[in-house]
Amino acid sequence: MFHPLLQFLCLLGNGMAPTSKVRVQLFVCCLVLFVLAQGYILRRLSVEPKALTTSSSHDDVIPHLRGGLAAVTSPVSELNDEAIENQARDATARPSEGPWHVGVPSISQAATSSPLLNEHDQVETTPTTPTSSQTSSPTSRNPTAAVGAFVPHPDVGVDDVQRSRMLAIRSAMQHAWSGYETHAFGADEVGPVSGDRKQDVWGGLGVTLVDALDTLYIMGMARARDWVEMELDFTHLGKDGDNISVFEITIRELGGLLSAYDLSGDDAFRARAVELGDLLLPAFANGIFYTQFNVFKQTKTMNGWTGYRGLLADLGTLQLELRRLSDVTGNPIYAERGDAFYDIVQREGSYEHTGLFPVHFEVESGTFSMTNSLITIGALGDSFYEYLLKVWLYSGQRQSDAFLRDLYNDAVQGIETSLLRYSKPDDAYYLQEVTIPGFSGQPKQDHLLCFVPGMLALGTLTDTDPARVVKHLDMAKKLMKTCYNLYSRQPTGLAPDIVMFPGFAVADSRYRLRPETVESLMYLYRVTKDPMYQDWGWQIFKAIEKHAKTSFGYGAVLNVDSAAASHVEDKMESFFLAETLKYHYLLQSAPSFVPLDKFVFNTEAHPFRTLASCYPVDWVDLTGITGLTVNSKAQRRAVELSMQFPNRLKIPLVLVLVALFVGLQIYIVSRLDISPTADPSFDAFSRPRRWKPSPSPIVVTEKSAAANFAPRQKFIPLPHEGVDETQIARQDAIRRAMQHAWSGYETRAFGADEVAPVSGERRQNVWGGIGVTLVDSLDTLYIMGMHDEFQRARDWVANELEFSHLGRDGDTISVFEVIIRELGGLLSAYDLSQDNLFKAKAVELADLLLPAYEDQVFYTKLNVFTKRKSMNHWTHYRAFLADVGTLQLEMRYLSDITGNSEYAEKGDAFYDVIQREGSYEHTGLFPVHFEPDSGTFSRSDTFVTIGALGDSFYEYLLKVWLYSGKRADDLFLRQLYDDAVAGMEKHLYVHSVPDDAYFLQELRIPQMEGTPQQDHLLCFVPGMLALGSVGETNATKAAVHLDMATKLMHTCVSYYTRQPTGLAPDLMHFPGFDVLSSIYKLRPETVESLMYMYRVTHDPIYREWGWAMFEAIEQHAKTTFGYGAVRNVHNLTDAFVEDKMESFFLAETLKY
Repeated sequence: MFHPLLQFLCLLGNGMAPTSKVRVQLFVCCLVLFVLAQGYILRRLSVEPKALTTSSSHDDVIPHLRGGLAAVTSPVSELNDEAIENQARDATARPSEGPWHVGVPSISQAATSSPLLNEHDQVETTPTTPTSSQTSSPTSRNPTAAVGAFVPHPDVGVDDVQRSRMLAIRSAMQHAWSGYETHAFGADEVGPVSGDRKQDVWGGLGVTLVDALDTLYIMGMARARDWVEMELDFTHLGKDGDNISVFEITIRELGGLLSAYDLSGDDAFRARAVELGDLLLPAFANGIFYTQFNVFKQTKTMNGWTGYRGLLADLGTLQLELRRLSDVTGNPIYAERGDAFYDIVQREGSYEHTGLFPVHFEVESGTFSMTNSLITIGALGDSFYEYLLKVWLYSGQRQSDAFLRDLYNDAVQGIETSLLRYSKPDDAYYLQEVTIPGFSGQPKQDHLLCFVPGMLALGTLTDTDPARVVKHLDMAKKLMKTCYNLYSRQPTGLAPDIVMFPGFAVADSRYRLRPETVESLMYLYRVTKDPMYQDWGWQIFKAIEKHAKTSFGYGAVLNVDSAAASHVEDKMESFFLAETLKYHYLLQSAPSFVPLDKFVFNTEAHPFRTLASCYPVDWVDLTGITGLTVNSKAQRRAVELSMQFPNRLKIPLVLVLVALFVGLQIYIVSRLDISPTADPSFDAFSRPRRWKPSPSPIVVTEKSAAANFAPRQKFIPLPHEGVDETQIARQDAIRRAMQHAWSGYETRAFGADEVAPVSGERRQNVWGGIGVTLVDSLDTLYIMGMHDEFQRARDWVANELEFSHLGRDGDTISVFEVIIRELGGLLSAYDLSQDNLFKAKAVELADLLLPAYEDQVFYTKLNVFTKRKSMNHWTHYRAFLADVGTLQLEMRYLSDITGNSEYAEKGDAFYDVIQREGSYEHTGLFPVHFEPDSGTFSRSDTFVTIGALGDSFYEYLLKVWLYSGKRADDLFLRQLYDDAVAGMEKHLYVHSVPDDAYFLQELRIPQMEGTPQQDHLLCFVPGMLALGSVGETNATKAAVHLDMATKLMHTCVSYYTRQPTGLAPDLMHFPGFDVLSSIYKLRPETVESLMYMYRVTHDPIYREWGWAMFEAIEQHAKTTFGYGAVRNVHNLTDAFVEDKMESFFLAETLKY
């Protein structure tokens, strides 16, 4: 039964269509498997089939921006912050006007619209009705184009400023395309100043059109497909006696066709690519492709101006395109001929073992020129080095291509040793040229070389050597700064083509619309997430708009060093549309849009799907398994691309496929959002939970059979990695604040629970006299690199921390506060430093707290000496939801590092209560009061809130599940969390229309009456929702949760921005943001959520908001001995600092 499936998969891997017989057999096979699998799933889960939903596959490959990308009418040079904000608001408010009107389609439209329209931009009145270009047989779509690839929507993680920038860049593409389409459609180029049709620049192949196809597609301006199918013609090539540039045609035309095919799956592009690839094959001889080729005469030669020598960049920048062509056709000849040059490279070796190669190649002898040549990573050599890395990445990093990564690493080492130079007067690093023989350096750098920072950044993503990653990324950043300075130092804001050092002296004053700098900015941003690179790119784009824009497009700018005399040349290279504008657009978009782990960009910025994204499993090395003898790379590739399965492989592969299929079904079962009660045989409520160690590495020694975490290296903080100068300055300021707060504590109250920040008074016993501020701050000191302070605190823990006095004075301790501050602080210090001292103290403290456990909960108050426990009398001796539901994370971790299950079992016992009792009226929410005697939740004189008294219970549902490794035993926690969020949205989530603010009300029960107030503690919720969206497999749910997070985050920030002090009151009432409690208690919840929101969305606005809060704290809360709570935050003249600094200010607020 599986033979047709195997045959189909082999065809799939080679981009070929199955026969009708195979398709019928495959359909029957898959139908049987599907019915069996789904029957099994439904039987196990007792779920109605209608509960399962599907989403359109088109959402994966058709990008869109929310609300559509409308044309930007304002000149970009005039786009101030207000204009950008207004423009973004207009764009998101404007309804979409059809799937392929000016804007990009919405999700629903994208799912039913043709990915590519004809040149007249025609739109079907009914989107679900396919056009002629859509309707094709199953054989017209390449299977590999749809396997494993995912192109997310570009507005995920994009703020309004970035969205406005993308709109402006798209408008520039519309302007450039309009000039070409109107005046030179189908020609190679248009004159951007004159509007002249330049038919034959590269052979009369519509190079601008083909080169721009994927940019149009990515920006949602899909046009020109019909011209490619109906008008693109290669038969005239060479009949006029002219040669074509094999290099340029390969990277622009062939690359453009392959990329359009990879993005759209439209076989018209693949067919044209094959036709062109076949025409270029005769240019191959002697292991290389000749640079100049007459297709009609079949004659080939090298450029006369090179002395008829080959150029390194020309010969070494065809392999990516030719490999892709082989992989989508199943014909290995393209890849074999392209890769032949790599055999020469390995045979010849680099120049004097530098890892670098001369730019000239002697065709007759098949060797590199050793005289009258040079070594450079710029013009003539550049893309050879780029392709060493990119071909390796494209191949899926398979072992047979590891030599490419080795060549790349050797080359970068050679760049650092032989070419990287520092111009001290300019404080600039650059890469010189070296003439050979003699190895004499020339202190020049051309713009082409500015691709290097991006190449280095890209290379770090898959490098397994941490030291090399740090070194390469450091080089990338230094060279990036130099390349940006090529622009910023000129009065036009545009870069000259060549400069000399020192002084950035202009040697060629033309800006040729080149893409290399913005290309590198895109890679640096995606690798570091530093928004500075986006801002640099935006400045460059605005300069292009100001100086290069013409009536019919954009032209090269002469004399960039003289704004008054700048002149635009009547020349618009196709790479401006193919590369420069595409990279500008991707720079401002989300890193997950056309992601680097799924696509590799050729040197003309054409994205190809990597083999790792096309094939969900690694390539199989068939040598030695099939019985075939593989004597060469060509034979090896032929075996890899073979359509036939050897008989000896059929049964093993059947077993592999069966295993994969069963594994997939198990995975589906584990990921479905199904309540455990769906299976009637599941009796979780009737039996106690048994703790199992978290799925972590274990060590079993001869002396102990206890399961412990395997020894790990201690955490070494590198807080400045991937951070720009502004962020470093901010981090340093926050670190100084920590030093100030710690200094006041250390000098005035070291070892006490707190220091009074105004008076400097030592407050020995606030939480039991156990040095709570010190222990609570340990991990903050460690993370901030305050090594001396951490060591002194560590010594105090070792020599002075004592628990034996607890309870002897008759006082009780708060079990909740001691666990989250003291026990949590010790466990975290152990986790970061791996110092067993902290672990020992944590065990000692936890053992003292265990007697607080009874009736499946930990009682709130405990006298450690007498072992008496109780609840707070002011709650009528009821427990709080937050108190009894916020111990499980610490207790589980303690069990995991000790192998003693008792801690986790007693902490988790409350989860058994939760499942047994269920939420209030099936809302997913729980009353804040719990009756320990009856083991039930209070049903009267209580309320539901996600704020004070309830807050961290809901937080720990998510975090305990994440901590556990999302194992199946703990899936009920994720279900409880999801139910709770649904309950929040339905019952607590309220929009205050006068304030345009969303908040979470309190709900009195049993009346179910809402109280429109929200406390500061509740501001942890946006961060919790953002954290919960990470890894969420239900895209709709993730989007809803992140939308709620964003809206609630705005409200929490408004707490601060609406007050004259810039600090938040503790409790607000709606509408009107009326202040009910005017004290700012140094709370962390808002900045905690800002941290999560930034890390999930990468939107720098959250950092800016956090910085404004920190500055307000510095201005109003700073005292002689630390920082104090601020009273009357809504009144500048009456605001004053309270003599109270909670330990959480050092443990949470400053850390976040």
